[in-house]
Amino acid sequence: MAAQLSLRDRVRMGVAITRGSFRTLRQRKWLFVFPILYGLTWVIGLGLILGGIFVALIAAGYALAALESFVSLPEGTADDVAMAVLFASSAVFLFITSSVATFFSAALVHSVGNIFTDEQTGVRDGLAGAWSAKRTILAWGGVGAVVGLVIRILENRTGRGSRFVQSTLGFAWSAMTFFIVPVIVFQAGGLRESVRNSLEIFRQTWGEAAVINLGVGLVMFPLIAIIGFAGIGAPALLLEEPGTVLTITAVPTLVLVGIALATYQAATGVAKTALYYHATGKPLPEEFGDIDPTEFVSQSVDDDRHSPEPSPQQSDGV
Repeated sequence: MAAQLSLRDRVRMGVAITRGSFRTLRQRKWLFVFPILYGLTWVIGLGLILGGIFVALIAAGYALAALESFVSLPEGTADDVAMAVLFASSAVFLFITSSVATFFSAALVHSVGNIFTDEQTGVRDGLAGAWSAKRTILAWGGVGAVVGLVIRILENRTGRGSRFVQSTLGFAWSAMTFFIVPVIVFQAGGLRESVRNSLEIFRQTWGEAAVINLGVGLVMFPLIAIIGFAGIGAPALLLEEPGTVLTITAVPTLVLVGIALATYQAATGVAKTALYYHATGKPLPEEFGDIDPTEFVSQSVDDDRHSPEPSPQQSDGV
């Protein structure tokens, strides 16, 4: 039975989990590898997708030109073909990015779960854990691509009704997916069951989840803004000829922003895992000592996790 926590207790719990997450990252910096790998994969994938779009548009142009030599095409056919190529490319891009993001998030969550249970773990173990759930991750990538396309279509529509539907869909999607990665990693269920369990845990921990998102964001986003303004914004706005300065500061600034974004992703992943553990009645390590281990949010969601035994070669790190 779920404990009835006051709003004050939920805020206190969320703050304690946020602090414990940053402590965990300070002690195990190798966890940053997962968001960094995701960022690198995303950049490479974006380049490949853009290159593929360019090639597809060129090929479509040649195909239409060849077809027009035999038949007369209606006016606007080229524009329709270009839009179809862009739409298909957007769907593929959303599927790939959703799947890749879920995969590396799952690898992080798997490793954090092993840390919480004092098991030997490392980057290879986390990647192996995510790979074991590849079918569910790919299925979730497909769902994410469809929902992403719907949200983007609504963004391009005008009117209060469209904006209301978009806002409602966005909030419902965030609630449904907040715990989806821990559920995929720690529970042996299908996609439908994973979504249902994720939503159920969110219903029980909505206050703590909101504080975690707000807490991590309040720490990282001002830092990201300061770094970006100091390295790029200030020279561009304050100097008459900022080009020389920007050639020196742009790359280091982008690197620092990338590190800050990786920290945000890693801290959020650790915090979600910790809240999932707490919500399902599992003890947390000493980094979360501010939390009363008897003050469980819920014990109603079973954990069917089946972790492989770590190999002797695996150690705490890469």
